[in-house]
Amino acid sequence: MLDDDTAAAGQLAPEQLWSALDDCWQEAFRQAWEALRTGNIVVGACAATADGAIVHAARNRVTDGEGPSGEIFGSSLAHAEMNVLARLPFRTTTLVTITTTLEPCIQCSAAIRLGPVAVVRFAGADPLWEGCHDFSPLSRREATRNGKVSLTGPRDDEIGLFGTLISRFGPGLNDRVEAQLRELGEADILDLAYALEASGAVRCLAALDVQDAFSELYPQLTNLRARRSVRATV
Repeated sequence: MLDDDTAAAGQLAPEQLWSALDDCWQEAFRQAWEALRTGNIVVGACAATADGAIVHAARNRVTDGEGPSGEIFGSSLAHAEMNVLARLPFRTTTLVTITTTLEPCIQCSAAIRLGPVAVVRFAGADPLWEGCHDFSPLSRREATRNGKVSLTGPRDDEIGLFGTLISRFGPGLNDRVEAQLRELGEADILDLAYALEASGAVRCLAALDVQDAFSELYPQLTNLRARRSVRATV
C-alpha cells in the first residue's frame, strides 16, 4: 500500500515503481548492477522476443579479462548492447526488442541497425549520443531500407534518472567527457554520482540487490527529477 504522503503527492513508492517494470527492464538493470560490482561501466541490456520472452541479457565488460563464449570483453567494444547482439545468430529472422539501461552510443546504435532489432527501449538519457540513432541521411541504402528501428526513451521517471546516474559510477569518464556532459546539462547527475562515490555510498549500494539500491537512492532521484522539471519550465 502507498503511505498517505506518497499517495497525496501522486507518486508511486519506489518498490511499486520497480515492481511495475517488466522482466526485460529488471533483467537489464540486474546486468548493469553486476557491471558495477565487477568494475565495469554500469550498463546492462536485454534482448527479448515480441511477446517478452528473454533471448539474451548481457552487461558492459570493458575491464573484464574473460567473458562468456560469444561475448566481447577487455575492449572498448565490450558494451552491453554489443554483447547482447553478439549472441544473436547470423541472419536470424526473429526480430527482437533491445531493452537497455542507458541510451545507446553511436557504436551500439550502428550494431543495432545491422542486427535483427525491431525496437530499442532505453531508460536513461545520454546527451553525448542524442540524435545519433538515425542513419538514413548517410546513404541511399539506409534512406530506403525497410524496417527501421523504433526507439523509445528516455524514461521520464526515477527509473530513467537511475539509469543515467549509475552509468556515471566507475571508470567511464575522463576530464574531456565530463566537461562535455556538464555543458550538456548533466552537472547535477555528475555531482550526485561523485558525492556518492566519495562518501563510500556506492560501495555500500553495490552490496545490495539492484532494486534495493534503487529504493535507497529514490529520494535523491526524486529531488533530481523535481529540479529538472522546474528547470524545464523556466
